[in-house]
Parts: sequence; C-alpha cells; structure tokens
Amino acid sequence: MTDIDIKLPMTLDANAVVAIVEEACANETLQITMKSTLKKYPGCVHWHLKKHDERGILEVTLWPRMQEKKPSRLWLSVHGNRSADWILQLMPRMKTLIEEQMAV
Repeated sequence: MTDIDIKLPMTLDANAVVAIVEEACANETLQITMKSTLKKYPGCVHWHLKKHDERGILEVTLWPRMQEKKPSRLWLSVHGNRSADWILQLMPRMKTLIEEQMAV
C-alpha cells in the first residue's frame, strides 16, 4: 500500500477540509463511489474515488482526532491490488491541490 500524507493547518475545521477534498475530486473529475468511516480510525471520513471507467481506486482519509496530544491526519492511499497508473500520477497533484486550498 502507498500512502501520501497531506499537511493540515494548525487549527482544523474538519467540515472545511471535507469540502476542500471533495472540490479537489470534482476538479480532477473523480467520482466518489463511497464516503463512510473506518472502524480502525474512529470519527474519520473515508472516500473511495474512481476515474470514469478506468480500473483502480484512490482512497482519501481524514482523521480529525479529538485528543489534544494526537494530531489530525489527512492522507491519500492506494492498495497494491487497486493501483493504476492514473492514481500514481494523480496522487502528488492531489496533495498539492489540497494543500494549496488549505493554505498550509
């Protein structure tokens, strides 16, 4: 599995981050095929993204932790069995686009 962490602002507005992620998906013409949470990361928002009819799934996870000593985390990931060339090319661009929108 490949993960790319995205820098988050010091003060996190989770709703704003969700909107920024979804806007970045729209800008890249990605379809949100799933939006849910993961048992492993309580309180997270987790997306599965596809590009048209191409194979592969890009995952994005926002984990806004509520504990003071544990920082929130936002990351892109792709599992080896769900990888595709478009995903590997897109991940750095998505990271930059999201970070620029958050002005990190």
